[in-house]
Amino acid sequence: MNDNLKYTAKLLSSATFSFFKINILGQFLYALIGVFTLCTIVYQSGHGMGHVTGSAAVMLLFALRPIGFSLAMLTMLVGPFLLFALGNKYIMSKTIHKLLSEKGEVLLFPIIDKVLNKVKSKQPDLLKKGTDKTKLQLKLIQEIRDSNENKWLKKIIIYGFKKISLDDVDFTNENVSFTDIIKDKIITGLKNISEPSRNFFWIILAVQIVILILILTRLI
Repeated sequence: MNDNLKYTAKLLSSATFSFFKINILGQFLYALIGVFTLCTIVYQSGHGMGHVTGSAAVMLLFALRPIGFSLAMLTMLVGPFLLFALGNKYIMSKTIHKLLSEKGEVLLFPIIDKVLNKVKSKQPDLLKKGTDKTKLQLKLIQEIRDSNENKWLKKIIIYGFKKISLDDVDFTNENVSFTDIIKDKIITGLKNISEPSRNFFWIILAVQIVILILILTRLI
């Protein structure tokens, strides 16, 4: 048990460090380049910018450098949201791949078994003929959320569960274990999550740098 707790703490530390690198340092670097890009536009637009403020300055910059200013503002506004969304997806995928390859059978699978058996014992009708599969999926997700397991492990299971479909499960067949089928589907859903890559970060950063270079060289 202590080994599992230590491993979970180590896994969460790795996820937290990745979050810090992408969503703290990465966002700071992105913002720094963005501010430098806007300052470059202001500097290249002439000293007359010092006599205007607020919306007038924005309108003037747009009039003087419509393409450059628009692209700079667009990257400043859209980039952080892309970094955050794709960064969180990368962290989740990285954590899932690491967990499945190292401790999946010890940490994840017992939680899935516990939740499925709890639902089966409390609401057996959910796993019988004519069951509402959407209702079943929502119920299982809620049971996972309500369990006393580690928050990150629950998020990982739900993340994989939301990627599967129960439409092909024949609940009229009484000779199969529906809990085993659902468990296998969840595990397969987690395993099918694509290998994580940080290319998204470098692509977003590269786009911003290219725009900066084009502005510096007055091509836009």
